[in-house]
Amino acid sequence: MWTKESNGCECQFNSSRRDCACCVKPSGCQCGGEAPNKCAQCGLQQHCNNMCNVTINQRAIFFESKSSVGQIKSPSLEGPALCWYLLQPDPGYRLELQIYRLVNVGRFNGTGCQSGYVHLADESDIKFGSIGVQICGENERFSPPVVLFVDKGEATLTLRIEETTARSQFLAYYSFTSFNNSQGLGFKPSGGKRIENTGCDWLYQDFTCISRADGCALASPGFPGLYPSNVTCRYHITMSSLRTQVKLIFITLSLPHNHCATDYINVYQGPSSNSPLLATLCSNEKQELIFSGPNLLLEFKSGVSLPPFDYNGFVAQLEFIDRSSTTESSPPSFQHTVKTTHRVTSSSEKSTHEEAKPHQSGPKTIAADPPRPSNANCVSHIYGNATRSGHFDSRNLPAHCTNCTLLFVGQPTDLVHISLFNYRINSSKCQSYIEIIDGNIHYDSFKSIQKICSPKIKNARNSDGRFHEQQTFLSKGNHLSVYFSRSLQESQQAEGEYVDGAFSFLDGYAEGTLQPDTLCDVTYYGLTSSSMGRIHNHGSQHLFWNVEGPLRCTQRFVPTTNQSITLKIISLESLSSDVCETKCGDSGCECSTLFKTDNFLEPAQYDHLLFLDERNKSLSCICGSFKDEWLPIIIRSWTPITVVYSVAKYSWAEKGFSFEAEYKFIYDSVCGFRIINHHSGSIAPIQIQSGNELNYYYNQVCTWVLKSNIERQLSVEVTSSQNRPCSAWNISLHEYESNSKQPVGRLLNRFCPRDEEKVFSFPWKLNEIVIRLCAMSRTLPQFNIKWRSEVVQNNRLPILTPEASNASAFNDSHVSFFVQLS
Repeated sequence: MWTKESNGCECQFNSSRRDCACCVKPSGCQCGGEAPNKCAQCGLQQHCNNMCNVTINQRAIFFESKSSVGQIKSPSLEGPALCWYLLQPDPGYRLELQIYRLVNVGRFNGTGCQSGYVHLADESDIKFGSIGVQICGENERFSPPVVLFVDKGEATLTLRIEETTARSQFLAYYSFTSFNNSQGLGFKPSGGKRIENTGCDWLYQDFTCISRADGCALASPGFPGLYPSNVTCRYHITMSSLRTQVKLIFITLSLPHNHCATDYINVYQGPSSNSPLLATLCSNEKQELIFSGPNLLLEFKSGVSLPPFDYNGFVAQLEFIDRSSTTESSPPSFQHTVKTTHRVTSSSEKSTHEEAKPHQSGPKTIAADPPRPSNANCVSHIYGNATRSGHFDSRNLPAHCTNCTLLFVGQPTDLVHISLFNYRINSSKCQSYIEIIDGNIHYDSFKSIQKICSPKIKNARNSDGRFHEQQTFLSKGNHLSVYFSRSLQESQQAEGEYVDGAFSFLDGYAEGTLQPDTLCDVTYYGLTSSSMGRIHNHGSQHLFWNVEGPLRCTQRFVPTTNQSITLKIISLESLSSDVCETKCGDSGCECSTLFKTDNFLEPAQYDHLLFLDERNKSLSCICGSFKDEWLPIIIRSWTPITVVYSVAKYSWAEKGFSFEAEYKFIYDSVCGFRIINHHSGSIAPIQIQSGNELNYYYNQVCTWVLKSNIERQLSVEVTSSQNRPCSAWNISLHEYESNSKQPVGRLLNRFCPRDEEKVFSFPWKLNEIVIRLCAMSRTLPQFNIKWRSEVVQNNRLPILTPEASNASAFNDSHVSFFVQLS
């Protein structure tokens, strides 16, 4: 865009040379000695060879190039990779972004972007935890381009690649434009009032709209650009008279076709989504609707961003009608009903009642405005798109600051985790204090997590040189503030006051959800986390600086319905241990002692990597020495699985062993929980492609509940052609506990593969039983289950006696694979 000729002009870095590029004036500037035959937009020429991790400030760009428009051309990246672009418009300006080219930037898997995406999030998305807009594609040329508008301050554009690629790239244009310029801008709602402390909620009142010459209008966020993913926007409409009705005129309605379960508009007769539902709109049918008050709620919900990204939401006008001026004696509450038969109830609607319940505990909400620092230099910003982990110290701020703020600003899906190492506040009677605040202290509403009043001293170590217990705090959103106020009246004492500690930004989408009151225990949910990614050992973040001794971190993976999780250990450093070694067999890997010891060793006394099932029973354990050719070790599970990283003696100087693994949530229907009401039938395993790797294991817990409500005698036949031990897999039969959260009752009988064939007959009227398959093996179980409920006269069986608890190698229909050392 900025290069007029590739050579022929004087080189700015060497006036004796005239073989450099000629730039388009006044906006273009030479790239310098590293790229003498190329120009870029003035102000960005330092990024010529690597347009990655860039801040584009409108004022700075305009000062350098005299232009408020430009191009973002990411470098050709080899994935996995990450690039971010912070776009900062001036007050009174909005950002327009046009994305017109994607190359190997993830793919759409039917439910969202997989393996990579381009992501735009504005300040509102960041503040309220919205996912923003995600766009992906393997080789896309958008014509017209995908248009995105941001009118609420700065925005972060992120390119994330989560898989191995040879070349990944995107191209886009940006523009900073004044709100007063009406040419080609995003729609701006009129007559309404934005509700504070919400992402996109508005209030429209009849007396305000009637008094306006242009009336009132509302629109989806970012119209006419692409609206954000997975948002709920509520437009509250109020009428001050019983005689007043409101007419909703949808000028534009453009929602994705055949996605009425995720992208739609609901209209409720009342102030909340618990009120009666009057109408639902989806797809692209524009309507005119008339409703009575006194309160209406128009609720707009969006799902994931869908290719080819050719929809842009809605625009509606409001007209308030005085019923006394019409000829209708008793007008209906609305004059047109939109059909709702094609839309199924979404999961978000099902959880409305749960979401509406107030939290019974949590940090106190501060209503008053916080004290502001007396000088802008007394505020230190730490951005998650610039650094993910680090150390902070109030002594780095100017000495004259009496009110200091450390503001941590994460990306949209981030949480902020901090630990206070040392602090000293000397003043008396809380004249000085440190306050940890969940949120941005510069917004009107935030929550105080803890206030530490003077006089108070905390040191990281005790008199013996050992570290004290950590004092950590975790935000609920992607903002966290540390406010430090020093007394003016006791300035002499305040000179030595300070606070320091460490921070870490955690991406809840790609790095799991950190569990409360833990340092490194995270959970990945198949429904909300990234569908695939990599995990590695903890311990390198700055929060671990004051950890000494045993370190135990867990990473739990929870597949949703019709999902399985695959964990693949691709690299593992040899674990330091002189007491155990790893042995891998048909039923998993286990930790085995090298020699007999007199004292029993707890697992925490040696380094190990452990896989646990949903009941915290060991599936595989790796410790000590092992053979590199055993890698990769893969476990595929249809129930939750936990990876435990355990280091016996951790320190910041000598960190624990390293490992790296890949995970992937797979949609299938191989295993799960089913209720069957048929009087007869059969069950056979669903065939899936088997893994060819040496150490590929399947962990299955499948449950079938046979429920027949008539009085008959039930018989179950189980057969298998596999000659496998009961520890590899078995099928157990249990009583059905209807009043329990876990319907699996007492054990009645069990089938092992080597039994080949067994027929189980149950007493008269016992027609509700649970059949459960449990497996941990290299080979998928092969079996066939048949059952039949029959009328049998004069031959009714007595009450069945449960099998003895030691009937097989399974304990409570599962196997413990973890070998304790002794």
